[in-house]
Amino acid sequence: VVIMRGTNKLRYFVDAKLVRTFGVATGQSSYPTPIGKFEIVTMQRNPWWYPPDSPWAKDLDPVPPGPGNPLGTRWMGISAPYVGIHGTPDSASIGYSASHGCIRMRIPDAEWLFRHLEIGTPVFIIAK
Repeated sequence: VVIMRGTNKLRYFVDAKLVRTFGVATGQSSYPTPIGKFEIVTMQRNPWWYPPDSPWAKDLDPVPPGPGNPLGTRWMGISAPYVGIHGTPDSASIGYSASHGCIRMRIPDAEWLFRHLEIGTPVFIIAK
């Protein structure tokens, strides 16, 4: 998986062959998506959202699975703390730098990607 932060694209490769490209939302300038080499470390269907230890999430409550969950229906956590690839009910944010560091996808796209990844899958996030 290669995430292009500057163009808000996620590219999925198999054996160095590009299989699919998705539009994504990445982190806003005050909460940028990290750049570097990471890997998938956790995968969850119908995840709970828990507020991170961050000023923007102060006084927010956890959100159970279901409509309105900011993670959509799939969470693919990467080896950067508190960062993952996930669905979003806010598809209007796709194509923009709108998240708090995570990589947001349309829910059907996140579900497709989830079926094609496994723990340990490399994730490269580049500035381009």
